[in-house]
This record gives sequence, C-alpha cells and structure tokens, in this order.
Amino acid sequence: MDSRAVIIASCWFAVAIISAMYLYVGGVTLVTNIVVGLLVFVAFILTFAVAFGLEGMRQDSPAIKSKIQMSTELTEIKATVSELAKKVDAIQKELSE
Repeated sequence: MDSRAVIIASCWFAVAIISAMYLYVGGVTLVTNIVVGLLVFVAFILTFAVAFGLEGMRQDSPAIKSKIQMSTELTEIKATVSELAKKVDAIQKELSE
C-alpha cells in the first residue's frame, strides 16, 4: 500500500472517530455540526493535498530543475556569443584597415 493512501485512510479514520465522539458526547447541536463539518473539510483538503499536491510537486520538480538549468546554460551561451561577436568585430576592424 502506498504511503499516501495510508495517510489519507488514517486521516479519514481519525475524523470518523473524533466526529462520532463529538456527536455522542455533545449530541446533535449546531456547535457539534460545525465542528464535524470543519473536521470533514480539513480531511478533504488533506486528501487532495496529499493525493495530488505533493505528487504533483515531485513530478514537476525535475522539470523545474531542468528549466533552471536551461536558463543558466542559455545565459552562459549568450555571454559567450557576445564575447565572440566582440572578437569578430575587432578582427573585421583590423582587416578593413
């Protein structure tokens, strides 16, 4: 079983137990309904964050690293080309004289 699935299942299991205890001890009132609703909302956020967000970050991070690497390489290439252009201009001036 994947570790993400264990995290999500344990989160929902804990929310179910805590919600059941709130309803058992406090009864069905507006306050307990709000607390249970907030717990379920947090569980939904955690579920989607773990299932999609963290995995998405892992998959995107090599792409981001390669973009950064390509950007630095392009900067180095531009600097080299500008140096070569200066040298070519200097050689052209000497040949034209």
